[in-house]
Amino acid sequence: MQKVSSSEKIIRQLYEITQSYDLGFENQITALLRMGLERFNLDIAILSKIENGEYLVKYCVVPEEVELTSGTMFDLNITYCHITCNANKPVAIENVGKNDKYASHPAYDAFGLESYIGIPIRVNGELYGTLNFSSANPYKRQFKTVDIDALQLMASWIEVEIIRRRQEKKLKELNRILEKQAYEDSLTLIPNRRALFKHINVDLNRISRSHEQAAIAMVDIDLFKRINDIYGHQTGDNVLIEVAKSLNTHKRDYDFLARFGGEEFLLWLPNCNLVEAQEVAERLRKNIEELTCCESKITISIGISSINSNRLTKNTQINIKETVDLLIFEADKALYEAKNAGRNCIKAFKK
Repeated sequence: MQKVSSSEKIIRQLYEITQSYDLGFENQITALLRMGLERFNLDIAILSKIENGEYLVKYCVVPEEVELTSGTMFDLNITYCHITCNANKPVAIENVGKNDKYASHPAYDAFGLESYIGIPIRVNGELYGTLNFSSANPYKRQFKTVDIDALQLMASWIEVEIIRRRQEKKLKELNRILEKQAYEDSLTLIPNRRALFKHINVDLNRISRSHEQAAIAMVDIDLFKRINDIYGHQTGDNVLIEVAKSLNTHKRDYDFLARFGGEEFLLWLPNCNLVEAQEVAERLRKNIEELTCCESKITISIGISSINSNRLTKNTQINIKETVDLLIFEADKALYEAKNAGRNCIKAFKK
């Protein structure tokens, strides 16, 4: 049977650790530190983060008697990693106390560690920290090229993994921003029509199962075109923003408000019958009358339609969509009646 070299062994161990993404980064790093301790036959393993002259212990594996935990911070100048960072390459010292160059280093006085092997960790060309292993006892043999190779292998994976995780974080943040943009009205910063339909579709499915009721209120700013024509589109935009804020502030916590388009807003009122919906609408209407964002008085007209589980025949996506379209059509007809009745009022759809 062919003997496995120490280099091959560490490559295999490193591969097993690096492929275990399901363990999470912290567990992977801990496993890698333990592997390094076994490889070098040392006692203390640390992955550090260096910033503004401070040395932060990000992850560590130490004996029970050593009082060192993640989050511990030191002045970089009193650590052996200060030597490593200045060298900008792997540093290996078998017996610091007998080393003419490093025996007088503040780190030796501060920690008394005799053996040390470490390497800078760089991410996108910038110093991130160090990977290092040490012991209070002198190293029993000389560090060899194969030891440096093993250290560099471990450091390379850490560098690549940190970059990958940063990119993954940026991608998630970008996706969050894009999703927000896809479902948010850019002017009023409330949900848009797409978000509205998504929300109502889900809620209608719930209503059909729980035999509840709900209502839709179509809200339109009265004489909005006149506001734009007289005061300009900037004032018109401010009116839209303030109306959205008022509606959003004074609706019930579990109601869903969205900008439907132009000067129209749509309010989804779950667990609400027609009478209750009219009470909510009246409160919203009165609060809009108190707005002072325009020289002209701001008012709204509201049309309401309601639904209960009996109107949902089957819990299928097609019927849900048809029901939503019908509810909006009915609320829009009621809104038209409110406009014809002189505006600044509420009308419910009569079946």
